[in-house]
Amino acid sequence: MLKIVTLVENTTLSSEYRCKHGLCLYIETEKHKILFDVGQDDLFIENAKKMQIDISEIDTVIISHGHKDHGGALKAFMSLNSEAKIYIRKAAFEPHYIKVLGLPFDVGLDEELLNNEQIVVTTDEMRIDEELFLFSNVTSDTYFSKSNKALYTKKQRRMVPDDFCHEQNLIITANGKRVLFSGCSHTGIVNIQNQAEKLILSEISTVVGGFHLYNPPTKKYESDEMIANITNALEKKKSDYYTCHCTGIKAYKKMKYKLGERLHYLSTGTEILL
Repeated sequence: MLKIVTLVENTTLSSEYRCKHGLCLYIETEKHKILFDVGQDDLFIENAKKMQIDISEIDTVIISHGHKDHGGALKAFMSLNSEAKIYIRKAAFEPHYIKVLGLPFDVGLDEELLNNEQIVVTTDEMRIDEELFLFSNVTSDTYFSKSNKALYTKKQRRMVPDDFCHEQNLIITANGKRVLFSGCSHTGIVNIQNQAEKLILSEISTVVGGFHLYNPPTKKYESDEMIANITNALEKKKSDYYTCHCTGIKAYKKMKYKLGERLHYLSTGTEILL
């Protein structure tokens, strides 16, 4: 059994659970209790209590990339759990910014946490065990989100366009299924899935994560053509898709029209079993 519970997402199933821009998924496998991202603040703790999930029992945390809406609550997590290993790219602790109307706003993580003993710096490909496999360095730029152009990092004190070397993805193998998790898919969900399938020499059963088709600061979506192209590419796969967060409701509805029951939305409070 693979259990996935949405602890934090932009929307909510019920007024019982508060929602906020960001992402935190609780994943339970035969061997692990995992948080995939933690959101931007301690909201994940509040919602976990309501869903009877004990944060102190988490043994593994995966941070998908170095933006605070995915990893901003790391210190809050560490205050409740000092045993779990936190897998993250070293580049996730570099400065990260989003430009709005030409002005840069800090969206990075607390770089002081890099030296915490719970942190495990990951490589381009890293097998944790027979269930968990991490990979990054997705180089193809097919269907690359235009809203990525507003995102920057600093190299040698100079602000430069983000190359997303800090982004990583998780494949969980359970019950004969291979499930791919991506936080924001900055490097493109089609590219990420294609690389995942090449690495494991097998088809992905289910894909879970945001597709980065919506830019909250500007409230703009990717073009209808881009959304259609991505949808068509995913339709050729045999996978089911659970999306959320940076996909945006409008883009989700357009994709849902074509993908039908193969595409679902993960609001805060959603629980699925695979």
